[in-house]
Amino acid sequence: MPKLDLLCRNATAFAPDGSIDENAYRKLLQRLIEQNIGLYLASAGSGESCAMSDDELRLVYRVGVEMGKGKVQVNGNPPEQPTVRETLHHIKLAIEGGVEIVNIYGPAGWHSYRPTDEEFSSFFDELLKDVKHPVALAPNTTVGYAPSAEMIASLCHKYSQVEAVHLVSQTEDYFIELKDRLKRDVPLYAPFNGSLNMLLLGANGVIGGEQNMLPKTFRRYLDLYGSGKVVEAAQVYADLKRFMRYITKWRGAFPRPIKMMMKVFRQPGWTLRGPYKMPPDDELQKFTEGLLKLRIAEIDEMARAAGLKVAV
Repeated sequence: MPKLDLLCRNATAFAPDGSIDENAYRKLLQRLIEQNIGLYLASAGSGESCAMSDDELRLVYRVGVEMGKGKVQVNGNPPEQPTVRETLHHIKLAIEGGVEIVNIYGPAGWHSYRPTDEEFSSFFDELLKDVKHPVALAPNTTVGYAPSAEMIASLCHKYSQVEAVHLVSQTEDYFIELKDRLKRDVPLYAPFNGSLNMLLLGANGVIGGEQNMLPKTFRRYLDLYGSGKVVEAAQVYADLKRFMRYITKWRGAFPRPIKMMMKVFRQPGWTLRGPYKMPPDDELQKFTEGLLKLRIAEIDEMARAAGLKVAV
């Protein structure tokens, strides 16, 4: 079975005053690197990069490349922007930071903007004529719009610098259609949900932000699958599905459950940047109790390390 990649849109650690906590950030990255999980730096969601200045983004790229280069993939995931000009600016920051691949979203769906197919395709045409660095496409759905598999395949054929497609918000049906339409070998990365089927259908790995929370468990899932132990992999997949279902309540802002877990398990860097807020202590207590009831080994391990009582 070919090697499968596990890629994480990693979180960013902040100090209580809201500044980037470089030491805590290094510890966050090290947790992922130790599990051979590739990095996607400066993600708008899990990484809170929409709330960062250019200088802060440069710091994130510098530290991530310094920590991970030569050990795991170190890529950039700049936040989506409404115009090509702004998108190019963020892409250049990532390239200057030394990342291997830059993930590119389509035009931001702000204020209920719903692009036409022509607008979506033209956005990438204008962008990729100026970007020769390796890129990944992210055909995420926005409000009322989903780029077709046909269009994404066409962009892959038209631009040789496209080296991957990230199907974070797409289904296995979309995966099958895109794979059928591709006329060259472009790695396709599956979201966690539905990944059992997409891996079986030929996905090159799994990408998401959830690995920030349970890196060892995600690594175990993909290693079991990659070694052909599909039944055991499915059992871990089920554990992770239960975990994902549990944290859904707090996922109105993706950084929130990540930072909540960091706080309750006493990991540094758990501060959220506005407009996100940490729930009150009583809700955090209920959140912790629910996590421990899942009886996932990695959660129990983090709880013990934090001095919390774990049922035998």
